[in-house]
Amino acid sequence: MPHIRIRTFDVPSLPFETEGVRFLWYARNIEHKNEGLLGVEVSGLPFLLQVKPKDDSVLIKSEKISRPSPNALVKKALHAYIASTKPELLYSNIANVEEAKLKEPSEALKEISEFDPDDLPEKPLWIEVGFGSGRHLIHQAKRHPEVHLIGLEIHRPSLEQVMRRIELEGLENVWVVDYDARLFMELLPSDRVERVFVHFPVPWDKKPHRRVISDTFVEEAMRVLEPGGTLELRTDSENYFRYAMEVFTRPRRVRLSLEKNGEAAVRSKYEERWLRQRKDIYEIHVESLETSEERSIEADFRFPCVKSPRRLYESLPKEAMIEAECFVHIERFYVIGEEEGLIRLSLGSFDRPEHKFLLIEGGKISYYPHDPVATLTNLKAHALLKERLCETS
Repeated sequence: MPHIRIRTFDVPSLPFETEGVRFLWYARNIEHKNEGLLGVEVSGLPFLLQVKPKDDSVLIKSEKISRPSPNALVKKALHAYIASTKPELLYSNIANVEEAKLKEPSEALKEISEFDPDDLPEKPLWIEVGFGSGRHLIHQAKRHPEVHLIGLEIHRPSLEQVMRRIELEGLENVWVVDYDARLFMELLPSDRVERVFVHFPVPWDKKPHRRVISDTFVEEAMRVLEPGGTLELRTDSENYFRYAMEVFTRPRRVRLSLEKNGEAAVRSKYEERWLRQRKDIYEIHVESLETSEERSIEADFRFPCVKSPRRLYESLPKEAMIEAECFVHIERFYVIGEEEGLIRLSLGSFDRPEHKFLLIEGGKISYYPHDPVATLTNLKAHALLKERLCETS
């Protein structure tokens, strides 16, 4: 992860722009005044640099929630910060910023904040959840140019590796999305997808609530799959296989097929290793048999009221706000100016929450760096948050 360590951090005169990087504001943590967030923008993408004391130095790195892709954007921002403020630099791992293989966002990368299902090409649609090294995703894209594939992956190095492969191969029928598949599926139209691949997901034996396969995920998969479309799970975990079989048999009407140690279209390096170890590989196909009703969600994540971050810090509850299907948890407060600031929060579903900031700026409150995904659960959580924000007038 790109980062630097400097002797001391002094807030520069803001805003300013240098080397194509805009430094916008500094938000200071209300409770830990030596910690803060530096708002920056590179290539039109806003994100945050985290400033945090560490031993006798200060660590500056990208903040996880807003982290952009590719990593070269973070390196570019850190390089510009060093060049403009000239701090006493103790350590840096950004020396190769100009040598980065992926310097700008790839056309294949679709930011979740800008994803619009109306933009999907008029082609059969396949989805791969957690594509890892991308072997299977790239193989299918090359073998089936008549199909449009969307790969979902939250592991940043894997994401950037596959984006480079897409560019090198000149593939135009692949999109990659850095987002949780459990939320992403809710954005897709009903009966629109031919195939969904879930290959070797993390078993999460000690935290089963974190598994991709769940009743909610299967319900959404059956909705987005066209009649005859299939959800395909491959796993080397017998526990996950047995758990998945329980989940897959709960929908009202589906058709299942099972194969053990069958031949894959393409093998990952891990699968090759498991086969050498004579581990069993389980493959389950779940076929959708019914037409689903179309879903239409009117998303409105606006806030009608504005207050200073200090007033909100004093009035908003520190404990989580919980309702039957959703929650909102205010985590940290940051001050930019008297009437400007940031609030870090988590909201939405208990099993798959979203982590966001609220930016208070220019007489408005808005989510940062972008709105939550327009799911029914997130909208209910937003309504709960909006009610609590406005009742503190």
